[in-house]
Amino acid sequence: MSKPIVFRLSEIQNRLDDLPEGKTYIKPFVTVRNCESMAGGLNFLNKVSVPWDLTCDEMIYCHEGQFRLVCEGEAHVLNPGDMMLVPKGNHIKYEADEKCVIFYAAYPVDWKQQAGITEVPGIDPEDM
Repeated sequence: MSKPIVFRLSEIQNRLDDLPEGKTYIKPFVTVRNCESMAGGLNFLNKVSVPWDLTCDEMIYCHEGQFRLVCEGEAHVLNPGDMMLVPKGNHIKYEADEKCVIFYAAYPVDWKQQAGITEVPGIDPEDM
């Protein structure tokens, strides 16, 4: 049986504080390295629009700021405390007009490997 793992925002807070406009930073905490079923982490966005073809089911929780997900031309706005389900197969855009922080949970854990994805905008290469 695996034991609980604690992840701390304070360990990556500098990435949010220093995030340039027009950029995103994704820190995947839960990955194939430490979980068999799901993935999850934090996504920092700063005045950016990131188009993406979603190859996994995703839950998004807005922690700070205002987050917008655009799907088929419709904008879905999340404020702190709001969450949403985004089913796989959708062509979407992750957007923020200011700095924002979202938490995401994704299923399955190996969605990148299954889709053959080797690069994700905002994820450091060592976290891929």
